[in-house]
Amino acid sequence: MHPGESAEEATREENVRASVASVLEEIGHRGAWDLEWWSVYSANTLALDNYRDGRVFFIGDSAHIVPIFGVRGLNNGMADGQNIGWKLAWVLNGLADEGLLDSYSPERRGATLDVFANAGKSTRFMTPPTAGWQVMRDAALSLALTRPRMGQLANPRQMTPYTYADSPITLPDADTFMAGPAPGAVALDAAQGDGFLSDGFGAGFAALAFGPAGAEAVKGIKATVVTLTATGAVAAKYGAVDGTVYLIRPDMHIAGRWLQARPNQIGAALDTLLTVKGGAE
Repeated sequence: MHPGESAEEATREENVRASVASVLEEIGHRGAWDLEWWSVYSANTLALDNYRDGRVFFIGDSAHIVPIFGVRGLNNGMADGQNIGWKLAWVLNGLADEGLLDSYSPERRGATLDVFANAGKSTRFMTPPTAGWQVMRDAALSLALTRPRMGQLANPRQMTPYTYADSPITLPDADTFMAGPAPGAVALDAAQGDGFLSDGFGAGFAALAFGPAGAEAVKGIKATVVTLTATGAVAAKYGAVDGTVYLIRPDMHIAGRWLQARPNQIGAALDTLLTVKGGAE
């Protein structure tokens, strides 16, 4: 609403029609249109304390509500489904203990709170709550007219995958890496041959094994093994040396990484993740 404008005045049909017509004219729309429903929108952020109740798992809008700016609600809901989907599949097929399901709520609720923080910034940009925010917003929009890079400040669709650093199924670093995605982050993709690195990950867990020592360390593990050289662009992206191994979950998040892995170390870590005890909350 405009400064000083009441909700009653803003929702009068003639005022709503005038506002919509102005926007359509600005974008060059000349076709017919009509109003179906209108009201004053109030941006809210709401989330359940726990996304699990026994055998029931909440995803999407049943678990969280975010402001409409940036389509984050849809993206977050799809990420919820991906997260619980692979875990349910592994448990129901007897490939993992039920404790694996306990990681869903802390991972996805943490992601929701991160979305809340970013959605709040977008909301304050779209509807400045103070004079200071109004000055910042107007300045950014003015600069965006002549400086394309400044247009990113007005982009409400900025969203990056959440890092599950504090997840019960994320193994913390035991080694010091100089580069590469941290445990809990999404694996980095890269051009590889005629396709991409991720094409070789398969549908389950995957292990990126760098150099001969890395290949030796992952022998016999229950995961798709992708062998890579310890030099070159991919190794540089992952901060890898001969012996480095990254264990990647079915949703492409890093479960753990080892700078110079030992034989049987990766298999033992994977077994630990899949046999974590827990159950219905």
